[in-house]
Amino acid sequence: MLTIKATILLDGSFWTGIFERTDKKGYSLARKIFGKEPSDPEIYEFVLQNYHELKFGPPQEFKLVIKRMNPKRVQRKVRREMEKVKASSKPSTHAQDYMREEIEKNKKEKKRLGKKEKEEALEKKFLLRQQKKKEKHQGH
Repeated sequence: MLTIKATILLDGSFWTGIFERTDKKGYSLARKIFGKEPSDPEIYEFVLQNYHELKFGPPQEFKLVIKRMNPKRVQRKVRREMEKVKASSKPSTHAQDYMREEIEKNKKEKKRLGKKEKEEALEKKFLLRQQKKKEKHQGH
């Protein structure tokens, strides 16, 4: 079973779409920055045409615990949740945690790559200096 949830919210000065996907593999998340506020038809068209281009992160295990409750109580609880979602239109805390982890992971990877490139550049500079020294002393 595949479940997809899309949340559109104003993040700073840009409208951002957060797409949450839950399937057999686990829970994953993708983010798309729209820029100006997208209308409902634009969002629908984006999902139909560009869903495959979204870059979902690696799936995390997500366990859903179902407790048996009185049906009327469940109905009231669902209605309250829906009112909260309409009022806030923010992604779930699980989505925020997941997004934060992905951002941290990407930061560490960029930092590691940057450090590697910097070391390679220093090594190249050093070798170039050594070569110039040898050329200067070649004739003596």
